[in-house]
Amino acid sequence: MRIHSRKGHPIMVKWILQFFAIIFLFNAAAGLAAACAGCWVGYGPGAERFNKALADLRIMYENQGMDALPQIKNVLKQSNDPLVQRRAIEYTAELEATDAVPLLEDILYDLVKRVSFSTFGVQSIPFQTRLAAAHTLANLGSIGMADKIWRRYDRIDFARKSEVPYVLNALGDPRLNERLSDIVNRCEDHQLMVGALNVMAMGGNGKVLPFLRLKVDEWRNKPAETNFAAGSFSAVEYSIWRIKAEQAILKIEERSRN
Repeated sequence: MRIHSRKGHPIMVKWILQFFAIIFLFNAAAGLAAACAGCWVGYGPGAERFNKALADLRIMYENQGMDALPQIKNVLKQSNDPLVQRRAIEYTAELEATDAVPLLEDILYDLVKRVSFSTFGVQSIPFQTRLAAAHTLANLGSIGMADKIWRRYDRIDFARKSEVPYVLNALGDPRLNERLSDIVNRCEDHQLMVGALNVMAMGGNGKVLPFLRLKVDEWRNKPAETNFAAGSFSAVEYSIWRIKAEQAILKIEERSRN
């Protein structure tokens, strides 16, 4: 005897249909997941597990050494993946590939190009790529890039300007003290000031100490106010600037003693 549902359909048939529907959905979902994973899955340790291009670049470099330089340079030209770009920059430095200097300069010049598809600011991912390029250019003996960037400083927005002190420091700019002091004297934006003072602490030398001490005295007990320069309308916390300047003085004096 068959047991029927209220609508007259056999319950057994209904269960069978539900069972096959579940199986179909499960297999479809599994297939989609496998197809998706296949798009980006890599091999090797760390980030390479999820980035095939990163793993391929390492294997190529390990197997070919200097002979891999043409492909590494091609990565510098074409890749938009920050991890892959930074690894290519690292290999360029290890190979001491001076013929790759123009490609590294192109990466760095994004900072001041009139039209660029990059994102900017010290919190952006491409900033780390530009910083790596700057360090490598300095190690390869490239000169003049700091001057090119500084000449365009007035034409770029605050997000780009925030990167400039760190990039100049990475480039080993011989006029770093002078240019950082200029940024501080402009008082354009609170974060730009903090960035310049932070970089003075990292890369400044004894020649900038009189300037910093003068600023400490100027900002001492000065109340906060609003800065309307360049339409930024930002709060100016002189106490923070003073603390940053004092920290820079201590760091520079410590380096001088060592």
